[in-house]
Amino acid sequence: MNAKRLSRFLPPFLFAILMQFVAFFTLTHAAVAPPTGDHLALLAIKSMIKVDPQGVMTSWNHSITNFCQWQGVYCGHSRHHRVTIFDLSSSGLIGTLSPSIGNLSFLRFIRLQNNSFSGEIHPEIGRLFRLQELDLYNNSFTGNIPATIMNCSNLQVLNLGRNNLVGKIPDEIGLLSMLNLLMLRKNILEGGIPPFISNLTLLETLSLGNCQLGGSIPDVFQRLRNLRTLVVPGNNLTGTIPPSFYNFSSLEQVVLDDNQLNGRLHENIGLKLPRLQLLLIKGRLVIVEQLTLLKPLLYRSPCDHK
Repeated sequence: MNAKRLSRFLPPFLFAILMQFVAFFTLTHAAVAPPTGDHLALLAIKSMIKVDPQGVMTSWNHSITNFCQWQGVYCGHSRHHRVTIFDLSSSGLIGTLSPSIGNLSFLRFIRLQNNSFSGEIHPEIGRLFRLQELDLYNNSFTGNIPATIMNCSNLQVLNLGRNNLVGKIPDEIGLLSMLNLLMLRKNILEGGIPPFISNLTLLETLSLGNCQLGGSIPDVFQRLRNLRTLVVPGNNLTGTIPPSFYNFSSLEQVVLDDNQLNGRLHENIGLKLPRLQLLLIKGRLVIVEQLTLLKPLLYRSPCDHK
């Protein structure tokens, strides 16, 4: 029986009381409804945080508060209330990152840099095909870089520097054609600079310093027309600088210090690299004003002087 028909059989004051009771019951039921979707995923993420010194997750609870208003959580403008930005950077958090992060399927930005997250980066991260930025810099993540990251086809920024990641740089990263920043510095990686970087034609910054990489620098730079910053110091790179390096007309900063490279720089390096502002190689810093006057610089490993 609908409300209009019911009002015919009840006195007005009883009908008003009944309608208030129905409204109260409806609101109460809605308040205690179990969390679902993004709400549930966020609570799972919170459950893995052991220390929250700044209290950034104080608002993260089971109340009727809209989770889009929780600190560090930002939703899109649609009526569906889906999380698009997850930013708890520099919050002093200690814990692990729940695989439920992969259930926030509308995420575009994950910014968790400068915390103390440990454990692995779960393969569920590969579910986030809308993701544009993944910044986990300066944490304590361990294990391998998940190959499933290849599914994040819109990724533009991948910053996993200053962690404890191990293993080879997965070839699947070479499929991230939208990438413009790749930073893996200060991890414990194997192998060398991967040749697949030639596929990353939009790359502007490549930072692989202090990763224990070995081998020679691959001669694959001819396709990297947008590269501005190349930072690979503190590795075990050997051999000479490849010819394609001098086709980097966009290069502005190059840091190759503390490797085992040998040979000479191109005698016309100042003309070959017209935008170069900083060159650090074998402990020698060359600034832009010196480049056009630079004589071929000998860069030998310490073993060459013995």
